[in-house]
Amino acid sequence: MVEQFYSIAHLTTEQLRELFSSYRSRGWVDFEYHKLMYGVAPPELADDEIIANIRAENPHNYFVFMLGMEGEQDGVMIGFGLTNHPDYGSYLHLNASLLDEIVKKYGLKATTANAEQPLWALNNGNTTSN
Repeated sequence: MVEQFYSIAHLTTEQLRELFSSYRSRGWVDFEYHKLMYGVAPPELADDEIIANIRAENPHNYFVFMLGMEGEQDGVMIGFGLTNHPDYGSYLHLNASLLDEIVKKYGLKATTANAEQPLWALNNGNTTSN
């Protein structure tokens, strides 16, 4: 089992939007509440609305590569907090074969984020310090 986080804290809002836009057609998007709310499904947003809501300073942005993780498909998952929808996020799922390309293109560095911490508690790939 591998769960490797990468810092995206150095990326600007425009870079994050470009990351989403340029790779969106190569993966799929889903939505989830940051804190589980049973019986309540988050609304699905059009890609344009997701892009408009991506901000570099959002504490719910993160990037993780997963391999053999229970309940998750192998590959890259990029979480984007949504400015006008603070209770949930958008997740872009990509094939594992894209990891090296994205890491190189955006200068991502692996982090030592705590895999036991809930994903919604991450801050740009780095754990929050509360």
